[in-house]
Amino acid sequence: MIHGPKEVTSLPVAAVEEEVRDVPLTAFDDNDGRQSGSGGMCQNLGHLEYEITSDDGFSCRSDSLDGAWKQVTEKVQDARTASRLKHLSYAGLTGVQMFGLSHPSVVYLIEQLYGASYCRRYKFKYHRHEMVERELELVNPSGCIRTEPFSGRNPTDMFSFLMSRYRTLPEYCGRDINEEIAMKSSRRATSMDLPMAMRFRKLKGFSKECVGVYRSTIHGRGLFCKRSIDAGEMIIEYAGEVIRNSMTDIREKYYESKGIGCYMFRIDDTDVVDATMKGSAARFINHSCDPNCYSKVITVDNRKHIVIFAMRKILRGEELTYDYKFPIEEIKIPCTCGAKRCRRYLN
Repeated sequence: MIHGPKEVTSLPVAAVEEEVRDVPLTAFDDNDGRQSGSGGMCQNLGHLEYEITSDDGFSCRSDSLDGAWKQVTEKVQDARTASRLKHLSYAGLTGVQMFGLSHPSVVYLIEQLYGASYCRRYKFKYHRHEMVERELELVNPSGCIRTEPFSGRNPTDMFSFLMSRYRTLPEYCGRDINEEIAMKSSRRATSMDLPMAMRFRKLKGFSKECVGVYRSTIHGRGLFCKRSIDAGEMIIEYAGEVIRNSMTDIREKYYESKGIGCYMFRIDDTDVVDATMKGSAARFINHSCDPNCYSKVITVDNRKHIVIFAMRKILRGEELTYDYKFPIEEIKIPCTCGAKRCRRYLN
């Protein structure tokens, strides 16, 4: 199918920012009329437009300085011809001179305008601008992303899928007698009646059934209870890679450079659990000034473990929280737990 020609005005035109194809003051020095020799291609691009108006109703526009003043001089010559006056001579005068842009005082002021430092090819006469800061701000210094080397993906949150609104939370339940009877035998393995070592060995299977990570109003995501938990029961171990205390600062700087959130828990003065890259769901437990859990360091088979215990009876659908107990510092971290006894700050 062949379509007939249409008018250009019928096509939608995207809004473009003002583009300076060449440094204005550099182009002003060229008096050979090359400003108006760009043709129709320049009219389709963003460019400067010059307008001259007077109080008596005269107005003219042009894409170049010489073109604007040429219209003025033609009108002046026509008016003098109608009045039988001798024509004036404009030989040697250019649009730059008529606008006054070649005057040193005007150039001095133009070089101070905002954005003048972005004119790379212009040689400043009265001011010097640093271009280093501008180069750092540019995402693509060459102007095209396809000409830039691949530097890797942007830093992203690898646990963002856990905050999805489509992952439904467990329904809040007050008391369900049938559930209590059905889950009584499985909870007995982590109850307070058994020795600590036996309870800890059954903890891994128990934690997968009773807790899960879902979207939280406190801080993006949190750990929620999928079934009721009695007071004093073991809930989950804060598992991860055990590192020395001296390695924490190095790990934190590395994670920050990669745009990764840091999850660490201190065991004692010498050891720290790093659950950032590998660890259990306990790393997503949020802080609360009125918590329903608490953390405790236990020793099983001559190894120390951080275990989260239930401070009170926790019903299905509740979010698990504990007090981070950060030391008091001058730079405050705001608290968003929403508890009635909230201290407003974590530290």
